[in-house]
Amino acid sequence: MSHFRSPALSLNLGCGEDDWGDIRIDVDFRTQTGLKSKLNIRADAHHLPFRDHAFADARCWHVLEHARNPRTVMEELRRTCKRVSVRFPVDEGYKMQMLIGLTNLEPARFIHAYRTFRRRAHLWIIRPFGNARISDRFIEYPVWHGRKGPIARRLFRPRRYYFEWEVIDATGSTS
Repeated sequence: MSHFRSPALSLNLGCGEDDWGDIRIDVDFRTQTGLKSKLNIRADAHHLPFRDHAFADARCWHVLEHARNPRTVMEELRRTCKRVSVRFPVDEGYKMQMLIGLTNLEPARFIHAYRTFRRRAHLWIIRPFGNARISDRFIEYPVWHGRKGPIARRLFRPRRYYFEWEVIDATGSTS
């Protein structure tokens, strides 16, 4: 007789409008900026209602800068998850997102970033150390495409990046 393992669960802490993960946790049904959250459990990140190492993977992206106590959130993630991916902006990320929204002609992105700024939703600017590394994402500009693209690429710098910190924390033992 074969032995079946229960499927590995994944946790998305501070899911917001993202539907990744088996369990999606957020503090409310709407984010701080008014977007509808796709949570399936409403909980506080400082006190997660799960047993130790209940999840194989966890994702906590752009949450720590909003938490009252980021250290407590990280301790809870280490307690409940075997592997954690944490991301947060290098600087006050809403400024860069407003710029991206304007240059990419994406009004929704600009409005979301403006609401973050206006409501002072970022409580911290986090400066990591240790096993943190900077990941970058390429930003495209609509002006660079089409017939006038080669001219625009010569006039402007061809690459712009949005930087954020990424920390991969592997805790616990794999069984």
